[in-house]
Parts: sequence; structure tokens; C-alpha cells
Amino acid sequence: MLQRLAKLILRIGGWTAVGGVPDAPKAVFIAAPHTSNWDGFWALVYKVAVQVDVGFFAKHSLFWFPLSTLLRALGGIELNRGSASSAVQQAIDLFAEKDTFYFGLAPEGTRRKTAGWKSGFYRIASGADVPVYLGFLDYRNKRVGIGPRLDLTGDPDADLAVCREFYATIEGRHPEKASPIVFPPPRKHQRTVRSFVRRAGRMTPSQQKALEELWPEMGIDFGPATLDFGEIFGRQAPVVLEIGFGNGETLVQQALDHPDRDFIGVEVHEPGVGHCLLKAREAGISNLRVIMHDAIEVLQVQVPAGALSRVNLYFPDPWPKKRHHKRRILQPAFLELVAERLAPGGTLCIATDWANYATHIDTVMSATARFTCTEKRVHDGEQPLDRPQTKFERRGLKQGHRITDWCFTRNK
Repeated sequence: MLQRLAKLILRIGGWTAVGGVPDAPKAVFIAAPHTSNWDGFWALVYKVAVQVDVGFFAKHSLFWFPLSTLLRALGGIELNRGSASSAVQQAIDLFAEKDTFYFGLAPEGTRRKTAGWKSGFYRIASGADVPVYLGFLDYRNKRVGIGPRLDLTGDPDADLAVCREFYATIEGRHPEKASPIVFPPPRKHQRTVRSFVRRAGRMTPSQQKALEELWPEMGIDFGPATLDFGEIFGRQAPVVLEIGFGNGETLVQQALDHPDRDFIGVEVHEPGVGHCLLKAREAGISNLRVIMHDAIEVLQVQVPAGALSRVNLYFPDPWPKKRHHKRRILQPAFLELVAERLAPGGTLCIATDWANYATHIDTVMSATARFTCTEKRVHDGEQPLDRPQTKFERRGLKQGHRITDWCFTRNK
């Protein structure tokens, strides 16, 4: 029934379906060019019409009833962003678990024109040792389907040359948005080890509304340009940067308690950013801005040298397992970066409730000549060092953890 309906929709749309189920039991399917929201619709209709079972990743927040039922029926696979493994590795693991499996994705990764294709499909196919089938949506000739099989040679340039030749005559809905078929070089500041994972979490309607309405006023987009804090806040004042502010309540409280300072909060989790914006509006403060991006890259790219008076790092992810210690943000390279961004005499304030991480922090800080420890407190929540008590602190105290606070001063 669904197959007949899908064929009817293709016929009404004027599309001709090309190809079908491939001969390989496992494969990666790519769909290009991707220049319109309609691409996904027509690809799914084609998938149902030719009865090829292709899985695809969808973010966790979309899997709520009844949408989750429809997504899974269409081949949707919940992407676990909270996993320590990447999306590429999760896809490779799926191939290893199954005797027959097809996985599809758009190599451009976005409808906008970019510097080139993302390499995820190539790394998945290489890691799983499966071929790639070149799927296409040709709007000029109204043809949609599965093209030739590409067995990867291990030479990305040679393999992409085959793709360029095949897609040369295929035109997307918006040809001007098609990205070139190349793998761009990695960004200058790209890091392979991140100190955080993007935790899954649903946005409340009020948080979503806050992001939409308040971001133009209090949000700072990540970009290649160095920020001018005097221009952003309309005054010259000491600037405090907080890394990983969670839901933002303590950050807002600090901005409220210190109107003579300007605060920049950096956080990667959208619900927390939305909550922070709501609290900032309720407090009526104007000395707070937020950036939704990786704090390391913000420090590397956007923050001028010597521009900060203080950096707060409160209850960072402790990564307690030994094999994950490399993910801890408190590393020598991070300290060098923070020291460059702090003015002489500026401070780095840290707090943790994990004894193992506290030992790590003491070890790393004692090995640097860039900072001097001016104060350290170990307490049971009653003596936070020049900061409000945080949600993560209260959670740690309930688990019986002791709190360690430090204040380190950048050496001149």
C-alpha cells in the first residue's frame, strides 16, 4: 500500500525513479546535491517506492511519541550525542552488528553552499569496509535514484574525482547552493579531543522562545573575527569569561552582584543557554552576553590577548575514567591559552567536587610558571570562593563529595 502510494507521489511530482536495491549486503548511500528541504522528502518517497531499507541518523530530541514511531518506520536511527564515540564510529558499529545494513546521508551536511563535502561518509565506508553508492536528485531532468557503486581505493582525491565526474551533469533544486566535491583542509584551530559531550535534552517552549527573541540582544555568534568587548558592552570594564555555565543561574547572579564588570558565558548546550537568557531578562541585567560554542575555540579565535580580567571554570566535566583523562579541559595547553587571554594579574578561578580531578588540577597547575595559587579552599559547600553555589556543586554534595576551590593569578 505504502509502496503504491510512494510511486503515485513520484508520478504526480513528475519524477522518474532510477536504480533500486544494490547487490552489496552492506553499503553507504550518499545523496547529492543537497540544496533544498525537498531533497529529504523526495529521497524518502523514493526509498519507499523501490523498497530499499536505508537507515539514517536523526538527533535525539526528535524521538518523541508519536514522531519517533514514524521516524523509526522510515529508517531513522537515534544519534547518541552523549556517547563517547563519534557519529562516524556509531555508524561503523552498526555495520559491525548487522548482516545486512544500508546507511544514508548527504555528504554536504547542509543546504547552504560550503567549502566542500564533509568526510564523514568516506570515513564510515572506510571504517566499515563497505562500498559507497552514489544517490542523486536531478531536478533539471526530474530523476531520483541510486547511481553507480564506488569501491573506495583509500585515495580520497581519486575517489572524489569519480564523484565529480558522475555528478557533473546532475543539478539540484538550487544549483547555486551546491558545494564543490572536495574535502576542505581542516580548520586551523580544529581539535580532535573535546572536553565535553553535547548532552541530549529537550528544549522547553520558553527556552526556545528565549533563544529566538533574546539571542539578537544577548547572544554572540561564533565567527573568525576578534571581539571588541568595549563595542559589545558600550563601555570599558573588566571582562569575566565563564566556561560551561550550565543553566546560567549562577552566571546571572554574578552579573547582577557585580554591575561594574562585564560577563561572557560560553556554553554548548542549547537548553542551558535558553534558560540563562530567560534568567538574564528576568534580572534586567545588561552586562551579560553568551556564546554557544566550544570554549577552547572561542578563546583561540574570538578573545583578544590580554582582554580578560578573570576566567571561571566551575565544576568542569571530571572525566573520571583513566582512559578519558585526556579529555579533561585542565591541561597545559589550556593554561597557556588562558594565560595569553588574561591581563597580567588576572585570575583563573576553578572549582570541582571530584577528589581525583582536584589532584590532577594541583599537578598540572604546579607544573606551570604562568600562574601562582593565591588561595585554595577545601570545604563542604559552606565556603565557596568568591562565587555563588552552583547546581553541580549541590549535586556533588548530595553524593558526599567535598568541594575544592582555587584562585590562580596570572604571573606578570
